[in-house]
Amino acid sequence: MKKKFFYVALMMGTTLLTGCLGDDNKKNDPIEVTITEGVVVVNNGSSYNGIDGSMSFIDLRNDAIQQNVYKTANGASLGGTPNDAIVYGQKLYVVGSDENTVFVLNPKTFKEITKISTTDILGAEGGVNPRHLTAYDGKVYVSTYGNYVAEIDTLGFTMTRSFKVGSAPEGMAISTSADGKTASLYVANSDYSYGNGSISTINLSTGSITEFKNEKIRNPQQILAAGDVLFVLDWGYYDYEDGGKQKEAGVYTVYNNEVTKTIPDATGMAGAGYTIITYSNPYGSTETTYTMYNTRYGTQSAFRLSEDSEHPIISPAAIALDPNNTGYLLIASRQKDPDTGYPSYALPGYVNLYSIQNGVGKFQKSYSVGIEPHKIEFSYGIATLQW
Repeated sequence: MKKKFFYVALMMGTTLLTGCLGDDNKKNDPIEVTITEGVVVVNNGSSYNGIDGSMSFIDLRNDAIQQNVYKTANGASLGGTPNDAIVYGQKLYVVGSDENTVFVLNPKTFKEITKISTTDILGAEGGVNPRHLTAYDGKVYVSTYGNYVAEIDTLGFTMTRSFKVGSAPEGMAISTSADGKTASLYVANSDYSYGNGSISTINLSTGSITEFKNEKIRNPQQILAAGDVLFVLDWGYYDYEDGGKQKEAGVYTVYNNEVTKTIPDATGMAGAGYTIITYSNPYGSTETTYTMYNTRYGTQSAFRLSEDSEHPIISPAAIALDPNNTGYLLIASRQKDPDTGYPSYALPGYVNLYSIQNGVGKFQKSYSVGIEPHKIEFSYGIATLQW
């Protein structure tokens, strides 16, 4: 009974967010709604310990967790450091950073459709270590540590264009103009945390590329775009004169070539709708804090988690807001090493599910996943509701 209630709650939340019924809808007419069916968790593994990465799948329909879904479906490993995943159209794309590969999978069965070698399409130097993915208008975009972004057609799985960007590109975001005629792809160039980060802007209509630098943008990792306003998660710098402590990490707003620190302390960020939620757990700190920010009104407030004392977030590793149902928040965590008392980078992690209520994340469920959970991605289906 509890499982069914939870799944229906997700469906109802989605219905409320996707719009109200018009006057022409008869009371008993069935309607189709998009529902969140599951959650894909990409686990980095531990290359230091010789442990390959993996994927876990949280089946929200049955309130169940499946481990090693890629290996189970394909009889092979994802290899070292799978780093990102997106569900786009009817396919699941997974970046294998150590394998220089984008795995293309069936999102229902996890069976492999094909593999795309980034070094084949971009060359041995340009395609090395693919990092992150985004998608738009029938194309998937992948950033690589060869300082390129490749545009891949989702039907033929061929590269249609490539773009030379800044140093060590990581996360990306796409924004369209108000009239829908142009689209821009923004790329966070981390510069390997050496402090000379930048943001590349690719005009997808013309193919032109510009690079923006500012002294406040040191080590950008992730971008959220709201029109021409960018919210950039920057990991700041590591002060080796102070024990290597991470400093100046936060979310910066970039608008009209001006940079403002919007959320002073943040090392992880998730956004959906008008909401951004961040966590701050910088290197050298044992405390985690959370912030909620409203992009529409420019307001922020402290955010806290409740009722998870039996499954506390020890060391946050990933965070996600379901864009189909922004009342649900997922946070991945490392577990504590029983021998050292410190977070473990070689033991399986877990993902906690929270519902957001009045600025509080109320604990719902905890799911065990693989080692070093690094990316949380949602998969969807269609349900017919009878009113």
